[in-house]
Amino acid sequence: MLQQIHAPRLLKLVALCALVLPTAGLAQPVVPAPAKAPAASALGEALRGILTGAGGKVTVVATVVDLASGDVVLDLDGKKLVHPASVAKLFSTSAVMKTLPADKVFVTEVRASPAKNGEVATLALVGSGDPTMFASDYAKLATEVQKKGITKVGKLIVDATVFDDKLPKGFDEKATDAAFRAPIGGLQCEAGTVHATVKPAAVGAPPLVELSPPAGDAVVVVNEAKTVAGKKDALTVFTRPNGRVTEVVVQGTIAVARKAIGSGKRRVADGSFFAGWVFQQALLKRGVTVPAPSFGKAPELAAIASRNSPSLQEIVSVTNKHSHNGFAETMFRQTAAGQGQVPVTNEKAEAAVRKTLETLQIRWNGSVLGNGSGLYHADKVTTQTVVDLLRAMHKDPAGANWRKTLPIAGVDGTLRGRMHDPQTQGKIQAKTGTLDDVVGLAGYAEAGEKTYVFAVFYNGIKTGPGAYRGAVDRMLKRLLTP
Repeated sequence: MLQQIHAPRLLKLVALCALVLPTAGLAQPVVPAPAKAPAASALGEALRGILTGAGGKVTVVATVVDLASGDVVLDLDGKKLVHPASVAKLFSTSAVMKTLPADKVFVTEVRASPAKNGEVATLALVGSGDPTMFASDYAKLATEVQKKGITKVGKLIVDATVFDDKLPKGFDEKATDAAFRAPIGGLQCEAGTVHATVKPAAVGAPPLVELSPPAGDAVVVVNEAKTVAGKKDALTVFTRPNGRVTEVVVQGTIAVARKAIGSGKRRVADGSFFAGWVFQQALLKRGVTVPAPSFGKAPELAAIASRNSPSLQEIVSVTNKHSHNGFAETMFRQTAAGQGQVPVTNEKAEAAVRKTLETLQIRWNGSVLGNGSGLYHADKVTTQTVVDLLRAMHKDPAGANWRKTLPIAGVDGTLRGRMHDPQTQGKIQAKTGTLDDVVGLAGYAEAGEKTYVFAVFYNGIKTGPGAYRGAVDRMLKRLLTP
């Protein structure tokens, strides 16, 4: 039975699912020999029949290999390029754990020029790409500034230059305000999301809108709604970008009898811009006179407060177990940052991840790692490439810690609700992948003393994921049934 891994300091972050360091862990690993050519077998044909019998005009590809011997149990178009959805997170997370130590933390600092009579000429907020920052963390940093006796700031500089501010490749394929498409930045807050609470006012008047967290000029409300008599609502709340500013648009009607309506987490336009203003508002709340933030590279100043992230191991655990897109894209970029390629762009991240994984000598087969999360269609891989990665990481020094971050069938993460049969529950560690037109699963499956490595993808789905997930689950049950 596989052991469940907990990340207690990240329970709050799980709810959101909707420094240049020397390179570490890049010693040449023991690379497994290429998988052997498949031999016809009743088991392989049974697995093929289950997967191809799911119905619909879809593309289905799969590779199943005996981990120890390298024998190929199933090769179903294993060299065909397909979209992996969130299975792509296997590449970004394995690369970052090969680059940085598992106990690595990311530090957010507040730096200041010398204070005189409670006043400093410059205060700087400097990020290192920590995706786990909440408004409460910025509030604690602001409290530390206050405790230092600082009452007035001449200039507030927000330095998020460790990363650029561009969206990851492929994120602009759809213009949704969903939290899973939130922006990535060198400074982040609430995983790049804001929450609006709408409350009724007098009949005929616009409703009241409260934003959490308060973010000053970074988030503005466009209130086009009104309060109406009765008990029926027809309210719409969404966010949209206006440059770096996020507009929270409220339209329709809210009933006067309603207490409140929450918007849920909605993406902001610019993560670092949002975080900088959240910090500025936290300072103001604590009586520190401070101007609007400016954004750019901070000068060398003394650190007066800091916050450490949870460990890389914990962050990657949330990334894989809960398929967190924002964390995955940040880990994609932290691979390049860990190799000294600051400021990090999406292109530098892509090159750094590929360079790191080249040491595993996997067969790329034309695979493209356009982003680190698999969102939409920026990535293309083959099941043979994914299985090669899984086999090589099993032998890699970073592999044991990395494998602990994968969801466990019937136990936790995105596999908690699947495969509760005795043959499969607790015996499969795998990364899920789902888009409107994609279902995928890849990982390790244990049958007594034998372990299999597998990857399965359906592309071109038009009727929802249920039937295809079911086929994958049945295939694995058959694989592990004596």
